[in-house]
Amino acid sequence: MEHLEVIPNKGIGPLRLGMSEKEIFFALEQLRTKWTSTYKSNISKASDTDPYTRYQDGSSFFMVRYKNNKAIEIAVDYELREKMIIDIYGMDVFNTLAEELVSNLKKYSTCTYDMEDEQLSTNYEFEEIGVRLWREDAFHPKLFLDESYMNEMKLVIEEQQKYLYFQLIAVKSL
Repeated sequence: MEHLEVIPNKGIGPLRLGMSEKEIFFALEQLRTKWTSTYKSNISKASDTDPYTRYQDGSSFFMVRYKNNKAIEIAVDYELREKMIIDIYGMDVFNTLAEELVSNLKKYSTCTYDMEDEQLSTNYEFEEIGVRLWREDAFHPKLFLDESYMNEMKLVIEEQQKYLYFQLIAVKSL
């Protein structure tokens, strides 16, 4: 399986911060050729995810935020893991537990997060390396010890376990 490297402060694979919309689209088309033998669909562009431009190929997508027609943030979602391994510092971003990924990235940068409990946060920012991790909801095995949580969630607990992993990684300009 092909690898797509997240390069801190620079980009994701051939998609680089500072590229124009035209350059990003061309790089995406070139990248798509690496998985076209198994997945045939065109990349479509939708600008309805303001402030991001979303580039979709089937179920996977990239999001790019532009300023003055230059990419200032590039993100890829976890669905691409079906076609490529997305890695940062040798770690498979979407197949490494969120807690482990955050712990390892703290070796390279300080981390801020959006909730009081770091383990139950949904957005993590690593400023020095220009990386952001996101998941729709948070989940941690310690929640199994919370009786009220278990009673409330018993019907969907298996579904919640997908939030042990991140759903999006982004690289942004400093």
